[in-house]
Amino acid sequence: MTRNEQEWFIAERSRALALMHLTRRDDLAVTSAGGDVGLEFLVAIKKEETQRSLRQFGVFLRGRKNAVTEERLNEVLRPTVQSLQSIGQFPYPVCLLYFTMDDDQGYFTWLAEPQVADNAPRLLIHEEPHCRKLDRAALDDIVSGVDRWYDAFFGRIAVKAS
Repeated sequence: MTRNEQEWFIAERSRALALMHLTRRDDLAVTSAGGDVGLEFLVAIKKEETQRSLRQFGVFLRGRKNAVTEERLNEVLRPTVQSLQSIGQFPYPVCLLYFTMDDDQGYFTWLAEPQVADNAPRLLIHEEPHCRKLDRAALDDIVSGVDRWYDAFFGRIAVKAS
């Protein structure tokens, strides 16, 4: 397999593995992000069974063939995270999903992590990766964190007008 073929294979398989993980939850709607920024997906949290909401988070994708430890991955991804931060400010939560082909293992790290402090939404902008294995519990944590952030966000900015 040539280098270009291997890069294509890793990109396509990473995309497939990300879709597999993200679509395990019925309340997530995954769409291709398109555009120039490099986001692979926009993931919307459905609040009703059939209705999409404006609660979304962005997903960047990366991958490699060989298995890797979380510690080593943090070292490997440091330049990638710093490069993605140079794109500009993120207006909503954004994470990076990383997949290894030899063991189909997924990892995630936040680039713009949702946080609520004193009922105020904040996005913690990470310049260093803090990789964690991606499994159902991690995905549940991602979604609940994003959902809490939007609760605080809309609670702060949305005011009923007469």
